[in-house]
Amino acid sequence: MITDSKQLLVEQWHTLHNNHETYENYALIIKLVATIVTLIAFTFSVTTFVTLSILAILWLQEAIWKTFQQRTANAILTIEDKLALPEEEQIHESNKPYLVYKHWRENRPKTNELITEYLRSSIKPTVIYPYLPLMLLTLIF
Repeated sequence: MITDSKQLLVEQWHTLHNNHETYENYALIIKLVATIVTLIAFTFSVTTFVTLSILAILWLQEAIWKTFQQRTANAILTIEDKLALPEEEQIHESNKPYLVYKHWRENRPKTNELITEYLRSSIKPTVIYPYLPLMLLTLIF
């Protein structure tokens, strides 16, 4: 039997999951823009410095976006943990809503930690592609 509070958690899970997938689509759009920028740069002989600068900005933008997406994934996992509790624990625990922004405010990293988090995100293989290959192509040609 699903209680009202459990149903609310399920609805929150669905909303966050849909947002997580939407964020992935936006990350793919950033990658597509980077590819188009590189093609335009080759076509119109844009300087290497300008092309590399734009690619670096897009790369960092995606890293920031993916960091934000990871926070949504963490919220989803927290909700899943609540939903996976044994029935007797669930009654008490699922009555507590997961307050995404309150949790973020209470656990917000300091500026240096936030920048480090963005840089860590930027070197993940799924983020580094296609920026590094595009930058190498820009340097070679």
